[in-house]
Amino acid sequence: MQGELNLGDNWQNRPKRPVLQERLFLGILLDSDMQGVVDACRTGMINDHRLTRKSLIGSSRFHISLHHLGDHKRLRSSVLFAAKRAGTAVSIPPFEITFRSAKSFEGGQPGRKPLVLIGEGEGLTRLHTILGACLMRNGLPGIRGTFTPHLTLLYSSKTVSEQPIEPIRFTVKDFVLIHSRLRLSEYRILQRWTLH
Repeated sequence: MQGELNLGDNWQNRPKRPVLQERLFLGILLDSDMQGVVDACRTGMINDHRLTRKSLIGSSRFHISLHHLGDHKRLRSSVLFAAKRAGTAVSIPPFEITFRSAKSFEGGQPGRKPLVLIGEGEGLTRLHTILGACLMRNGLPGIRGTFTPHLTLLYSSKTVSEQPIEPIRFTVKDFVLIHSRLRLSEYRILQRWTLH
């Protein structure tokens, strides 16, 4: 029919995006070598616990969140400016992180418990604290509650109790400001800061 627009059979079944669809956060991304190591650990856990593979985090999006800067209808230039100033003010040398255990976090959406690796290291806590103070000096929320450094592997309806894993170690050399487009699984790096 002339003038008819065919949007495909799945148009009405497309995923709905939330009203606040633009997320901004500061975090640590893994390089491709470490992505492979973490992915192998995840595969082992999936096999050991008979977990489904439908809610995996893409390995290119493996990260440790440092500070959540909010969900917005659109990115706000004032928040971006303040976040970039805060990141630039951080001065800390590179440091090592170790993951020694994995577990499910409670809460969240029903049937979607995050299975995470638990991170540890004085440098990680120090970066979180210094960055939080720099954010507050620039008018953004800084330290909120307890910091539990973790890396999310997947979401599952099954609960995995805390258990040791073969330690995974890597050196953190930088951190980034990330724009995440919610429900689209897209990360865009807005700025990267090298630790020195």
